Amino acid sequence: MTEVTIEFIYQGNTIKIQGKSNELIKDIIKKYTIKISKDINDIFFMCNGNKINAELKLEEVNNKDNIIKILVYDINDKTIENKEVKQNKDIICPECGNICIIGINDYKIMLDKCINNHS
Repeated sequence: MTEVTIEFIYQGNTIKIQGKSNELIKDIIKKYTIKISKDINDIFFMCNGNKINAELKLEEVNNKDNIIKILVYDINDKTIENKEVKQNKDIICPECGNICIIGINDYKIMLDKCINNHS
């Protein structure tokens, strides 16, 4: 059983809560919502690009780090729309969402050569 620091990041503010690796996430979330005086039904939590299952233990979410970062969003936030956020190893064109090539020239980053020839 190790001490873990959980960093909740909400609207640009970070609040740290201490927990133990065998502690349930719902108990830690409860401490956080009390600290910020927010109703748990108005927000949701994401870690590593996925919504958090509050019934898991901390060690089941992340068993290798002593610091876990959890992003907090409002349920009604239209920019997230409650979808999963996943990391992509490919470079994505910001206009069409297809794979493109990244280039650096004179300290400027260029994204081009996507299937639709955006630049």
